[in-house]
Amino acid sequence: ASRAPWTLKIHGGPHSASLDSWSVEVALLLASGVCVIQPNYRGSIGFGDDFCAALPGHVGEMDVGDCVALTRASLAQLDESLDPARGGAYGGSHGGFLTAWLLGCEERALYSCGVLWNPVVDLPAMLGTTDIPEWVSAEGLQGDAAGADATWPVGAEDLLELHRRSPLSVIDRVEAPALMLLGAADQRVPHKQGRSWVSALQQVRQRKGAPADVTALEFPGEGHAIASLEGNAHAQQSAVAWLVERLRGESNAS
Repeated sequence: ASRAPWTLKIHGGPHSASLDSWSVEVALLLASGVCVIQPNYRGSIGFGDDFCAALPGHVGEMDVGDCVALTRASLAQLDESLDPARGGAYGGSHGGFLTAWLLGCEERALYSCGVLWNPVVDLPAMLGTTDIPEWVSAEGLQGDAAGADATWPVGAEDLLELHRRSPLSVIDRVEAPALMLLGAADQRVPHKQGRSWVSALQQVRQRKGAPADVTALEFPGEGHAIASLEGNAHAQQSAVAWLVERLRGESNAS
């Protein structure tokens, strides 16, 4: 029997968790024949204080490595069920941050496409635009999950470190197709974050002589969650339909 495509569906926060509970998107993906891997990387809640507190100061490194390791572990454990050649990544907010990193990291060949929902992509730019600038300092530099002991205000060296931890720093490596979903009125992660990633990707690909395979959908008046009934339904259905279309091709692995 042929092996199934899969999506790594990554929670945001980052101090949240992937739960074994009802999800419209998961149900739609499964009904469409796409398996779902839901990682709880270090920084997730529900695994003790040390596990949760390990991430601040290490975003863009520890969490990315955990997602890659959990992907590889899932593929190894379910090698008869999952097709390693047909995998994607999908996340919102910090999950979008991780999706952007996975599409540009050293292990990017694992992920053939990605969906980013109001993602954080440029930590230095977030400082002057988000409604929670202390989050940037706490997660990207050194502090705890509540923002205590975070570096504030940040200096020039801090800004360089924040850039190094941002997925925009590896945009030149991204080759996989991507779908960007943006709430135009998002104050938590302003839509200029996602727009800058799309624009940078287009510029990089143009310089390499190959067009960028990226689509951006922006929802007027919508915030971080794209929470209106119509907006949310449109965003979720768009994400699922796009992933299914990208991942349901014939497998090259026996």
